Amino acid sequence: MIHIELPLLVGIIALGIACQWLGWRLRIPAIIPLLAAGFGVGPLLGWLHPQELLGDLFFPVVSLSVAVILFEGALTLEFREVRQVRRAVRNLITIGAVITLVLSALASRWLVGLSWPLAILFGALIVVTGPTVIGPLLRNIRPNHQVASVLKWEGILIDPIGALLAVIIFDVIVAEGPGQAWQLSALVTFLRILVIGGVAGAVGGIFVAAALKRYWVPDYLRDIFVLVVVLAAFAISDVLQSESGLLAVTVMGVWLANVGLHQLHDVWHFKERISVLLISGLFILLAANVSRGELALLGLGSFVLLAVVIFVVRPVSVFASTIGSRLSRNERLFLSWVAPRGIVAASVSSLFAFRLQELGYQEAELLAPLTFLVIVGTVLIHGSTSKWWARRLGVAEAEPQGFLLLGATPFSRMLAEVLKGEGFRTLLVDSNRHNVRLAQLQGLEVEHGNLLSSIVQEELDLGGIGRLLALTSNDEANALACLQYRGVFGSDEVYQLPPDVEGEPDNGPAYAAGTMGRLLFGPDVTFDRIDFVVDRGAQVKATPLTEEFPYEAYQAQWGDRAIPLLMIRGKEVVVATVEAPLQPRPGWKLVSLVTEA
Repeated sequence: MIHIELPLLVGIIALGIACQWLGWRLRIPAIIPLLAAGFGVGPLLGWLHPQELLGDLFFPVVSLSVAVILFEGALTLEFREVRQVRRAVRNLITIGAVITLVLSALASRWLVGLSWPLAILFGALIVVTGPTVIGPLLRNIRPNHQVASVLKWEGILIDPIGALLAVIIFDVIVAEGPGQAWQLSALVTFLRILVIGGVAGAVGGIFVAAALKRYWVPDYLRDIFVLVVVLAAFAISDVLQSESGLLAVTVMGVWLANVGLHQLHDVWHFKERISVLLISGLFILLAANVSRGELALLGLGSFVLLAVVIFVVRPVSVFASTIGSRLSRNERLFLSWVAPRGIVAASVSSLFAFRLQELGYQEAELLAPLTFLVIVGTVLIHGSTSKWWARRLGVAEAEPQGFLLLGATPFSRMLAEVLKGEGFRTLLVDSNRHNVRLAQLQGLEVEHGNLLSSIVQEELDLGGIGRLLALTSNDEANALACLQYRGVFGSDEVYQLPPDVEGEPDNGPAYAAGTMGRLLFGPDVTFDRIDFVVDRGAQVKATPLTEEFPYEAYQAQWGDRAIPLLMIRGKEVVVATVEAPLQPRPGWKLVSLVTEA
């Protein structure tokens, strides 16, 4: 006989993955359908009761899941990046974070009646604007490069900083105890949490770094090895001193992010392989665990608090942080409107609420639903209005004309140099480190990684970019990239090289099956042909066409030694495709791959 728990667990996983797919399909943060599904099967329909389902394992499962999420976020905090980003970002993650914490704490104290300790903790929880919600919004809104860069880096860097801040404040509350004045014993407990959590995290980081640097662990075990050490550091730290485990995994993540591990990029796949399943199940469990009684606690004051967070706290934080910056007034107004909360706030608030209620803070039952209200409210309001607001303020790029190039091969680099010289933003992505280094030496903007990876997709800044050219030797990768980025650029602005198959393109099903984008340049202009002519000295050149030197004269001069690629007039671009060959006219610049005689 199959117990009811088994189909419930499978159903949670299946529902979570379905919500992830729906978020991808609708181009919205997955947290929206995940929380909606959780509230639906939990407090609204009463089908799922997580604490009854998991029993005594519920709290350990949530704790370990949150530990992994915090570790993953901390892995992105490289100190050199904090130093390198523009002053506005540094101010937002420091001055802005403090302003957000203080104003949110005051508002929750006066409007909802939280005690000062919980009000300060709530303020710390909503400091975080994570990249998992910012990324989809930026891809949909397409703001200018400067605004997109600020929002992207704020989301990445504030994630671990805000989580660490919330953990420290939580540890202070735990050390103090409910209804107690600050005493020497509370100070000792807090110091024990800091020391044990910090030491456990540092030791775990040192151990993992040494194991990876010395190749003690084979590649196929590396991700699982890191996961096990993270969980071990959390458990050991928490056993030695209650509530120090979250600090330990955060310190461990920050340590590993800053020790110069060249394997760190591979460790990031840890997030890709684990977090989708983990987050999918966790958020349904957390939302379903909120009772109708807790939702009923959200009175008028809670919704006024949400309005204060959106209309007062964020604008004050942004304008104070951007004093003296190069951002225009409209850019600052737009930044003031975009601050959706996400995964860290939801998961950590739920965990803290459980623990604080166990410790005697009865009002902590309001912490999770109040945080969920801010998350859902900010994501829905910002997500539905930001595109309109960006266009109204003139910070959205109506028709971005830049190029995302898959592959940093010699041909791609030559093409990128010409396009950059014509004033177009070009971004190359390649998983080959040698190609990436050569592109960097040429002064090109390039990212190392797999364009199909969710990690790379989250971190890419696509401001100013309006099309994809898939130019690798791998026809399948080119097709999948076009399929993936149809939703970003539209199906008319994703291009790939013609697949290298036998026979004519119109006659073979293999040709059509290998294409997901518009076919570039010409039916026979495959990667192999391009590579062949480049090896023999072909160059990408831009040639102005005039009344005195029209396209017919250009053809007479170069003949078959020129492969037309695209043509440019000002900021207008037309890309050559199989179904729409170029028809260059005077006044345009013709960009071709030219082989000298």
